[in-house]
Parts: sequence; C-alpha cells; structure tokens
Amino acid sequence: MRENILNLPIHLRRQRSVTAEQVALAMAGIYNADKISELNKNFDEYNIAHAYLKVIIHEVRLGNLVFKSLWQDIGKNITGAEFYSKDIWPWALQELSEPDYWYGAGSEHNPEGSYSEPSVQWSEFAGKDTALMLISGMAVALEQSGGKYVRGGKINKSAVAEAARKAINDYGRGTEITPKALTDLLKSAIEQNLTKLEC
Repeated sequence: MRENILNLPIHLRRQRSVTAEQVALAMAGIYNADKISELNKNFDEYNIAHAYLKVIIHEVRLGNLVFKSLWQDIGKNITGAEFYSKDIWPWALQELSEPDYWYGAGSEHNPEGSYSEPSVQWSEFAGKDTALMLISGMAVALEQSGGKYVRGGKINKSAVAEAARKAINDYGRGTEITPKALTDLLKSAIEQNLTKLEC
C-alpha cells in the first residue's frame, strides 16, 4: 500500500497543496480522479477511497493533521480539507506503513498488545548465497565504521537494518518490511555467512 504514495504520478507530486479527497484517492491507488464522487459507487475503489477520506477527516477533527484550509457544512461538521503537500504526504505514507490493526474489533480478534508480526524468511532465489554473503559483509563494514552500528562490541543489527530500511525507502522502491523483520533477516544472513563473528 505504501507504493500508492511512493509512486505518486508527477501531476500529484508537483502540487503544492492537495485536498483530503485527492489524498484519500492516492492512498487507494487512484490517480485519475480529483473527487471520490467521480468514481462508480458500485466498485471497491469508491469504498476504499471513501474509507481513507473518513480516516483523514477523523484525524483533522482530533487535531492530528495540520490543514491549510477547512470545509464545513452549516452545522460546523468538517466535510473536507486542503493540506500542504509537504505535511500530508509523509502522514499518508506513515498511515499506510502502520501494521494492520483492526480498530473496533473485540479483544478476541486483536487483544491489546498481542500483535505478533508475521515471520519473514529468506526465500530461494538465484544468487541467494552471494546476496546473503554481500549483505553480511556490508553489515560488518558498517560495524567497523563504528558509531551507532556497534553495541557492546558487536554489530548493532537493529541499527544496520533501520539504516538499510531508510535507504531503501529514500532511494529505492520502498519496503513495507518492518525494522524487526529486517533485523531478523540480517541476523539470519550473518549467522549463515560469518561463522567467525559473534552475534
């Protein structure tokens, strides 16, 4: 879902401000409409975009989003907003990056604090051994550079994984893999390739 924001078309990227509906549509991966009302109400895209719009309006009501201008009906109910792009796109990206949580579900579906992250493992692919060896070697190179990449004389795998995740999101196609999952993958790569290193 993050790709919907990371891959914004140029006509949306260049706008200095956008409406709540444009943001909701982009979060839903719809770039060829400016208003949700332009969509067919019988299709999923309408429902998805409308759901995102409700989330955005709710966040505005709570004061969690800074807006440029606000639209209200006669009863002072918020019906829309306009945001500066520099403020809203990072929020939208973060919103789509949050681990899925089923708001309003009973405790039997997602008890407080019981969210468990799905397991992430290396799959088989051509060049896997070489790629894992390279990843392990780069982690050691970062460790040897010192700073935050060393903790207790060992590789700070979480700092290395977070730096990699940030670089992927800033300069690559982006990833939805969580820092913990990346840390686990890095640990696995190091254990397989650097037998002389204490993890």
